[in-house]
Amino acid sequence: MTRIYLDDDALRRTMAISGVHTEQDAVNLALRFFSSHATAEDFDHPFPARTATAS
Repeated sequence: MTRIYLDDDALRRTMAISGVHTEQDAVNLALRFFSSHATAEDFDHPFPARTATAS
């Protein structure tokens, strides 16, 4: 099991657009989509890391 902090707005949008019903399915769908469409040449540098903040 992997624990990650998710962007709640992006997660809700992904679920609404795709029609998936679980957060796990939304994350897996997004990873499959990204990995099949992006290449290393698309990015000059990695995305900056976002730190989790307690609410």
